[in-house]
Amino acid sequence: MSDDRGYDLSQFKATYFEECAELLASAEETIARLQAGQGGDEDLNAVFRCVHSIKGGAGAFAFDDLVHFAHVFETALDHLRSGRAEMTPHVADLMVRGNDILGDFVRAAPVSYTHLAGDSQMTL
Repeated sequence: MSDDRGYDLSQFKATYFEECAELLASAEETIARLQAGQGGDEDLNAVFRCVHSIKGGAGAFAFDDLVHFAHVFETALDHLRSGRAEMTPHVADLMVRGNDILGDFVRAAPVSYTHLAGDSQMTL
């Protein structure tokens, strides 16, 4: 798949989605520790970094819906990291759901993204 300048971005996108799968799995494991009450600040930071990395790559490919959700999830995690919100069982459950939704956005990105290029539309 090429962008409007003729660059083939398909390999970069494939690498991005492979990395997303790894980051989502890592976040899931880390959230499970937090959910079990066994995690700490470094675990919260690790989940934040996973979400931040996914968001950064999504921004590079203009997956705007994914970027928006990741930003909201990041903000919630930042509230936990700064102490503005408290980790409770309910919040831990929401983190699990947030990671699941983030994964849904990642899986939807390559098939649902439509890029307007001049007068034409290209589905990536």
